[in-house]
Amino acid sequence: MAELEKCEECGKIIKDTEHAPYCKDCDKKLDKQFDTIEDNILIFKELLNSEIDTLKKFETEDIEDLFKRVYKKFKDDGKLNNESLIVLNKLKNSFKLSESKMGLSPIPVIKETKEDKLIKNNQCPDCEKKIQRDFNLCPYCGYRLNKDFKQKS
Repeated sequence: MAELEKCEECGKIIKDTEHAPYCKDCDKKLDKQFDTIEDNILIFKELLNSEIDTLKKFETEDIEDLFKRVYKKFKDDGKLNNESLIVLNKLKNSFKLSESKMGLSPIPVIKETKEDKLIKNNQCPDCEKKIQRDFNLCPYCGYRLNKDFKQKS
């Protein structure tokens, strides 16, 4: 008797091998998580390590398609800035993606700085006190959080 295949996510026996190596329920759940991760990348311009772990459950083609969609969306919206490039580089490096293999021009390599990390954690890079994400200036030390912000003379 052939050994029954079990879902890699929940361990249930897979009756319908269409979704293998996952059962139908886990496949649906993972697809939903994939969509949520894509939304988080586009909205918050961040990619968490836990999200990378989830994405590792998908095929390379799915990750390449995700990269291309996110890249195109950032580019079309005129939001291909340092923040979005950091996320694209993290996705590219985590999965060893090649822009040329995907038919894209190379993206600049931007590494996340200490300042970027503090701001993402809602902390002022200068005094490291808690701030709100939408502040232009730190209310404690006056540090300019939004580089585009111009103070009135």
